[in-house]
Amino acid sequence: MRAIRVAALASAVLIAACTVGGPTPQPTSSLPTPSPAPSPTESPAPSATGFTIEVFPPEAPVEVRAAIPGQRICFLVTIADQGSAPSPVTIGATASGATVERILPAGLQPGRVGEVWIVPDATPIETTASVTITATRGAVTETATRSILVTLRSDEGRAREAQPYFERWVAWLAAEHPELGITTETTWEPVFVSTLLVVSHYAYYSDAWEMTVAWHVMISPYDWTEIHLRQRGTEARPSLAFRIDSFSGKTPPHAVEPPEVVVR
Repeated sequence: MRAIRVAALASAVLIAACTVGGPTPQPTSSLPTPSPAPSPTESPAPSATGFTIEVFPPEAPVEVRAAIPGQRICFLVTIADQGSAPSPVTIGATASGATVERILPAGLQPGRVGEVWIVPDATPIETTASVTITATRGAVTETATRSILVTLRSDEGRAREAQPYFERWVAWLAAEHPELGITTETTWEPVFVSTLLVVSHYAYYSDAWEMTVAWHVMISPYDWTEIHLRQRGTEARPSLAFRIDSFSGKTPPHAVEPPEVVVR
């Protein structure tokens, strides 16, 4: 009987101890509980109307862009599209001290090169004209302004001076570079270009090409001449250039590095 009471007492003590200490803790995982996954968010779609405009040549230096009244001046326009679905941008222009003659094309696709032609007004004094070119699509409009120094000089027979250089270059291109599609029958539109230091320029435009002829007004053997060729509609700067080291000496033409910007 005494043994039974001792066993019962031991059991009661054990039960009491378990009751005082609370329930036996359950095992837990050693890994952290993952946070709830964030709700997916969509990246904003590229703007269907966003773009930037660039005009060539650049504004500075204005001094190399001296013009004469009545001279036709061509500025080149490109569009860099920021949207996912490129569409044409409407090109417009307003001028002060000059007339906007034509815009080619009025609806410019990104990746193409447009042309804005202006003509400085007649003036009794030297002045500065300007043109503001706009590009608009939807509610977005970008602008660029270019200044033109208008002097009182005239053509001064520049077209006549340029003719022998032009004719030699066209004949050489037709014979040596038929892949360009330039022949002695190609129709060209001549355009006056300002003199830079002692280098005279004259530009010629066909349907496919802008060709600028330059000649160094010096005696042999320093009377070099160059041509710079730009494909209209696709290039904003000349991609080909050739040089004759001495025009009077009839040295053979050779390729040279094209200029970084168009000459105006």
